[in-house]
Amino acid sequence: MTAKKSDIRPAVNEERQKREAEALRANLAKRKQQKRSRQDAGEATEKDSSQSDDEKN
Repeated sequence: MTAKKSDIRPAVNEERQKREAEALRANLAKRKQQKRSRQDAGEATEKDSSQSDDEKN
């Protein structure tokens, strides 16, 4: 009547793998976005500092 634990386990394991894969993809996307934001902020800082140098002269 009841399924063996070994019969249930592969489905649970598969679901867990799907969740982990989804989490990894989300984390990767988040890190990429953060990296882009830092690069954009770095470029803006460089532009600001070069403009301020021009203003000083």
